[in-house]
Amino acid sequence: METNPDQDLLRELERAEAAPYVDYPPTPAWYFPAAGAWFAGITGMQGLTEDHLPIALVLLVVLIGALGAFCAWYAGYRGAMPSMLRRAPRGMGPMFALYFVGAALIFGAVWTTGHAAGWGWASALTFVLATTGLWLHEKSYGAAAARVRERLS
Repeated sequence: METNPDQDLLRELERAEAAPYVDYPPTPAWYFPAAGAWFAGITGMQGLTEDHLPIALVLLVVLIGALGAFCAWYAGYRGAMPSMLRRAPRGMGPMFALYFVGAALIFGAVWTTGHAAGWGWASALTFVLATTGLWLHEKSYGAAAARVRERLS
């Protein structure tokens, strides 16, 4: 049986291109509640902007600093930061689309809660929904990555 060297080379290139998306270390368990707390902090800050603007600004700086530190750590931990919008391997697009739909639904629920019940309740809701949503996304991502690995093996 003959093999096509060009086809083998293309397959190797596709594997290398997919590697940042499908070859990654496990996500630490603390990530989900920590990220949920970060999003809850951003949401809770909304309630401070009218009456306590200086406190809100300090909180914003702290949260942005925490986000920067996390992104730097995560890029090093994972070895690369795959993009959701460019060059994702074939088969991962629906999972990313579901992520954005879920994020939009969470944003809508939090915004509605913030205006109807106050930003404290919205912050609590954000913690629950963001933590749960990120955990569900991790499961969906893992399944999509496994399918891509299987296709490219």
